[in-house]
Amino acid sequence: MRADILLVSGLLASLTVGTDAVANDDIVVLQVGTPAESQKSDVFFVDVKYHHMFWQWGDSGCQAGLGGRAGILDVGHESGARLGAGARVECQWNQWVAWMPFEMLWLSKHEFGHRGDCFKDYGGPVQFSTGVGLGYAFTRSWLIGYQYEHMSNGHMYEPNPALDSHTLHIEYRF
Repeated sequence: MRADILLVSGLLASLTVGTDAVANDDIVVLQVGTPAESQKSDVFFVDVKYHHMFWQWGDSGCQAGLGGRAGILDVGHESGARLGAGARVECQWNQWVAWMPFEMLWLSKHEFGHRGDCFKDYGGPVQFSTGVGLGYAFTRSWLIGYQYEHMSNGHMYEPNPALDSHTLHIEYRF
């Protein structure tokens, strides 16, 4: 049997056997981002995310869930929709929450501008996004934080010009 199949099987078995609690948090997120590096054009995005956290690792404060997102990617004052779905894992210590999203995105528009004049091509409509975030929960329901996000097409297309972003992250939990 292949080692990667054994590894994934062992991980799934440990997750199901080692849990004794079911999470039941729903999270709505407003996320606003700008590039981490300078770009030839102004770039920003706004996303609304929803996560349903359904799995918890005992009393550790760590949980995982699935969700979706919808938003707008604006490059050089041209906009396109950015839709996606994926997973989120997080751990909470007192008021501090750290999280990592793993998502697949679809861009309604992946080419912005005109060739030779501030042209940006993300390669194709399918993109992958991951990140790491840290936030402070002011109450049980409200959190504000920062997330570093990486979006790229995973070399499915040429070119593959990743978009690394700094994001402001505001959450409401219910």
